[in-house]
Amino acid sequence: MHGKLYKQLMGSREWRRLRARKLSANPLCERHQAMGKVVAASVVHHIVEVESGASEAECRRLAYSWSNLQSLCRECHKEIHMQRGTWGRDNHHEREQERLGQWASRLRHPDPWKQAPGGRFLSEGGQSSEIT
Repeated sequence: MHGKLYKQLMGSREWRRLRARKLSANPLCERHQAMGKVVAASVVHHIVEVESGASEAECRRLAYSWSNLQSLCRECHKEIHMQRGTWGRDNHHEREQERLGQWASRLRHPDPWKQAPGGRFLSEGGQSSEIT
């Protein structure tokens, strides 16, 4: 259940806005900054994993709580998740890129058998035809 909820939360408009606000407020990697280094942040990390919530309400609270967010560079984000052993299932950037690639592919090569409005199907050339 939590995996599906996590995807829903991270795909929400509310999350995208919160993420943008966090990166705007904290544009530098907070881990590097703590070491006196200046590195741009590109990822917003949940300090306590969203999926660790015991209920849907708790997962939502963890997802959208400002105090549970940390601006990081990709390298620090990956390092944290590798240390936790969660990098394989929690590799958001690569999954985002994969979904973007799939979306772009569908735009370039639409499903020729997709049903068009009115009960018609689109033929290979994109023309609609009646079902007989």
